[in-house]
This record gives sequence, C-alpha cells and structure tokens, in this order.
Amino acid sequence: MPDPTLPEALRAQIARSRIAISLAAAMPDMPLCMVNDAFCRLTGFDADDSLGRNCRFLQSSATPRDQIGAMSRFLADDAQDDGRFPVMNRTRDGRSFMNLVFMSKLRGGDGTLRFVIGSQFDVTASDAAGTIARDDVALSRNMADLRRAAGQFGLIMSDSTGLIARSISTLARITLRDE
Repeated sequence: MPDPTLPEALRAQIARSRIAISLAAAMPDMPLCMVNDAFCRLTGFDADDSLGRNCRFLQSSATPRDQIGAMSRFLADDAQDDGRFPVMNRTRDGRSFMNLVFMSKLRGGDGTLRFVIGSQFDVTASDAAGTIARDDVALSRNMADLRRAAGQFGLIMSDSTGLIARSISTLARITLRDE
C-alpha cells in the first residue's frame, strides 16, 4: 500500500489553499487522507466526516449515473493522468450543487499511483455570483504556491498554463519521486 504521507510543507500549502482540495490515497476504494478547510466549507462535511471515506459520499440518488461512470473510467484508466468532471453533489445539509471536479493522479518516480488529488468548484454558486473569473485567478495563484512548496522537497509538479488560463477546474499534475 502506498504511504499516504506528504512533506509537511506541502500539506500546509494544501491546507492554506482557498480552493477546495481533497487528497485520496491510492489504495482500495481510494479513501480520503486529506481535505482542506475550503473543501469542508464547500461540502459542509468536516475532516472527521470525510477522512477514510471515498468522495462518493457527496453523491446522492439524484447524481446521474453517467457522471459517476466517467469518473470511474478515469480512475481505472492508467493512461489518463488528469480529468475534469461535472458531478451533481450534495452538501451535508442536503443542498444539491453542480461540482466541477478536476482530478489528477499523483505518481511516484517509478510510475506507481500514490494519490489522486481533487479540486472542487461549486459552479452553480460561481455562475450565480459571477465569480468564475476571480476563481480562475485564485487557482492560478494557488498552483504557483503549491509548485514552489513541492519543489522544495524534490517533488515534480507540471502544469499547462493554457489550461489554467482557460478553466477554473485545472489543477496541476504532481509526480512524487521515490526517495
């Protein structure tokens, strides 16, 4: 089983992010091993409610099966490292929202899947509030901070500036080198 630990400075950077971020360990059922405060605010579920569970706890009977299938196919396809998925989710209090989830597979230097990092955006709220452009700028700034923190620990983070400029759903792929 992969070691679900990350350097403390990188964990702190994820924790500080104003973008909702979750981190799942690459083990059976992909349990969450980290969520930040922004994730908790978005979903209404605190870390104790979330850790150790697969993110599908955010789904409800109203979540279209094709949305769930798209994420499952991505996770099963070793050739894909990044994916973007609209998925109908629910908050702790039962409010439905359209969650734009960007998932990126994080691999060790030997190519072994270690984690799946997800960024979540309530596009229902963003659309209504007209905050998509502001959220895009915040994501770009956040990714630059994460890139600097990862680099301090020999972690490789790559991204596509074009994707960041075009979409708030872009989260860079991080590849963890075996130590």
